[in-house]
Amino acid sequence: MPRRPLQRVQAALAARRYFLGQQTKSQIADELGISRFKVARLIDAAIEQKIIEFVITEPDDLNAELGEAIRTKYGLRAVLVLEGPDLSTSALTAPLGNLAASLLDETLEDGQTLGVAWGRTLAAMAKALVHLPKVDVVQVAGAPGGLEIAQNPVELVHRLSSLGGGKAYPIYGPMWTEDPTLAQRLRQESAVAAAMQKYGSIDVLVVGIGSWTPAESCLCSGFPAAWRQEALDAGVVADVCGTLIDREGRETPSKLDEQGLSITAEQLRRIPQVIGIGGGLEKAGAIAAVLRGDWIDVLVTDAGVARRLLT
Repeated sequence: MPRRPLQRVQAALAARRYFLGQQTKSQIADELGISRFKVARLIDAAIEQKIIEFVITEPDDLNAELGEAIRTKYGLRAVLVLEGPDLSTSALTAPLGNLAASLLDETLEDGQTLGVAWGRTLAAMAKALVHLPKVDVVQVAGAPGGLEIAQNPVELVHRLSSLGGGKAYPIYGPMWTEDPTLAQRLRQESAVAAAMQKYGSIDVLVVGIGSWTPAESCLCSGFPAAWRQEALDAGVVADVCGTLIDREGRETPSKLDEQGLSITAEQLRRIPQVIGIGGGLEKAGAIAAVLRGDWIDVLVTDAGVARRLLT
């Protein structure tokens, strides 16, 4: 004969109403004619006695535990970790772009302003997107030298704004000039000025994370040789937009501060949500530096990098 049959029946009823019926403990207590405190004990008993069992199905393509460990360690708002073995940066361009596209569609809301940088992963993200809410899209820097057409931020801005029917704010110009006077004149050009005036109202910024040691950065490879060496000598290991970052996550001054067409580090800090996308073993050190400096709020990366960030 089963022991405590009434308790077991009541536990099953309470658990079913609570977990499946979404009833409150007070509602269940009224139905069963018992106290709210007894309902709480019955639900605990249902779990302990395995009257009710939980099956949590993890997403096959994402590692939720690694993501939560990274989020907790670095104080991030959210982390998405693509499941899989250790891979190179080049092997992850399309997969991370696809994941970032889904996140962006899920995150953005009508009426917001989206800031966009440049790069291979962001180009893959833009290619994967088929829908966005109605958002204005702002280019946060001119184009670094040597970019392919698909990676060009002007192309990305127009592609993303067209998906939701929002307004595009492109910058038709280089990311820097070697003449400070020319850079100042370009900032005053009407289209450039219109885009840069929007920097203070960006709600969400999506950026790639560039690595300088080893060199996996459009900015690093496009810099004039003297500027690049000066940055490396100063300890730069990463970049986010036009901000150069050392191993401890600190901003490192550069020629871009005076001669660039780019969002500033101060403006970057004021954006409510910055989504950083980067993966591959070559970028692990750069991503760690960006996280140490609290430059991003949301990280999209891969399991190989995530494991290294936790060691």
